[in-house]
Amino acid sequence: MRTRSFRRSLALVAALALVLTACGGDETADTTAGPAEGGGDTEKITVFLIPSPNATAITALADDFTAETGIEVEISETPYGEAHQKQILAFQSGNGQYDVVQFDNTFLANYGANGFLEPLQDRIGSSDIYDINDFSPAIQDYGDYKDDTLGLILSTEPFLLWYRTDIYEELGLSVPETWDDYLANARAIQESGMADGQILGYSTPVNAWWWYQLVWSFGGDLYDDDLNPTVNTPEAKAATEFYVETLEASSDGAISIGGDDTTNQFISAETGQMIQYSGYHPLVVDPETSSFADVIATARVPKGSADVVHMAGWNIGIPADSTNKDAAWQFLEYVMGKPNAKRFLEEGAAAPGRISTTTDSGLLAETPYLELLNIPAEVRVERYPQLTVYPEFEKTVGDILANILSGQTSIDDGLAEMQEKLTDVLAAEPR
Repeated sequence: MRTRSFRRSLALVAALALVLTACGGDETADTTAGPAEGGGDTEKITVFLIPSPNATAITALADDFTAETGIEVEISETPYGEAHQKQILAFQSGNGQYDVVQFDNTFLANYGANGFLEPLQDRIGSSDIYDINDFSPAIQDYGDYKDDTLGLILSTEPFLLWYRTDIYEELGLSVPETWDDYLANARAIQESGMADGQILGYSTPVNAWWWYQLVWSFGGDLYDDDLNPTVNTPEAKAATEFYVETLEASSDGAISIGGDDTTNQFISAETGQMIQYSGYHPLVVDPETSSFADVIATARVPKGSADVVHMAGWNIGIPADSTNKDAAWQFLEYVMGKPNAKRFLEEGAAAPGRISTTTDSGLLAETPYLELLNIPAEVRVERYPQLTVYPEFEKTVGDILANILSGQTSIDDGLAEMQEKLTDVLAAEPR
């Protein structure tokens, strides 16, 4: 997304480089075969990366891949704000400019609908090196669009509950299991005067991300199978009422906070709890970037009538016009496969959520939050809406939520307006 800087923040890159130093010896994939067969220059592949912890790790592994296979790897990096447009122009040219591309999951539907990416399910299904079963069934489809798998899981970033252990202990609070518990804790903290009760993201358009989580948790949805919006429902109204109530247990000016600023407030000001993506973990627990690093813990996001978690993260795949698809897949097996999973984390990557890492006792001793990335099968994982019109969808939701949160419009009127406007937005989505 336009402001998804939590996956490209320089501070986060630096923090992530310090994570998982307790890992044992590296395991290296057996990819000693020579250059792959197939059209094009099979001695070299071009890999498009977006500056991020994941890109740093991939680059670190590239030289070893070349040493083992003889396939040269040319790395091309473009900042997030320009990256996807640049990718689209390359795909439209059909010149095979790139062989591997890193992309935000919010672009998966656009790329899939336009046939920009190579389906990978056959390669995945026959690859012991990649080992799709090393991922929880709840997230195995994170790179799927309709009937095809178009991207590997490059990072797993669910919403988590973050809380101040010192404040909880002082006030005798328990880790909230439900949203009602979460709000009760927030109010107790606020009333104590020790700190602000909580922080979510409230500014437009990123306020939509937190609102999605609440709508799903409260038993609602954003649209039905026929792409009719379903945001003017009792469930969505209850979620919105709850969202507005959380402002009462937040800092002055919280309504203008969103994205990175949500985390920045939690790690720099007295705030009791927060809902934020797991990708921020190294930043939150690093004493060089967080004022409260030693008193912050994490837990699963609270439950409503449904047990749902909102998932963000990166994908990585092979363009349909690549002339070096076999070599590109060999590279992906090497950097994203199970044998190099620990090293991928050691090199600073945001965790892809492999079971072999989220259950590793050595890793968990150093970084306990990894266990939360092993999402149980009974928990429903929801991605950002898989829509080619997603940018318009998000902006519509965010703008109307901003008016509701500020009191410029009532919840009933705002949701009715959202329903009407999203009907027009979704009418443009390919069926």
